[in-house]
Amino acid sequence: MSKFEELEAVYEKYVEIIELRGLKEHTGMYGAFKVKNGKPFIFLEPNQPEVDKQVILTEEFMHMLTSVGVILNQSQLKNRRQELLARRLAYKAIISIDDLIHCYNLGLQSNYEVAEELELPEGFVLNAINYFKTQLTDGDVYKGYRIHTTGPLSFTKVSDKALSS
Repeated sequence: MSKFEELEAVYEKYVEIIELRGLKEHTGMYGAFKVKNGKPFIFLEPNQPEVDKQVILTEEFMHMLTSVGVILNQSQLKNRRQELLARRLAYKAIISIDDLIHCYNLGLQSNYEVAEELELPEGFVLNAINYFKTQLTDGDVYKGYRIHTTGPLSFTKVSDKALSS
């Protein structure tokens, strides 16, 4: 079972997921969330790679949890804020610091390599890393690794001796 299929199985407990051919052509979007008659729906454009659908499904699910009203008009600040909140929650839901440390331990250095390992779109990984850099403090220690946020996000294994002092 692919990651997308696993997510779909979990999210289908809460929302009806419909792959709708032509969604992108008619709306300009690859995914959309809508409530109709009190029932939540997520619509996905089927003509795209599963790694992209995984990201879009997660972001639309986050809209279901957080967004209020129709937020299609992104020229309105309140709508842009709701869009950004859903996207940030999707970053956290899909990529963890543990995932990034795993990639570091594998010796992966480029966003492309990390994206391939995590089976995610490269652009999503880059945006997620940039977001994480705004949420972490340079020098923080997490599970035995010092986090470096200046420059590319990186990690240094901290010795047990350094942790106890």
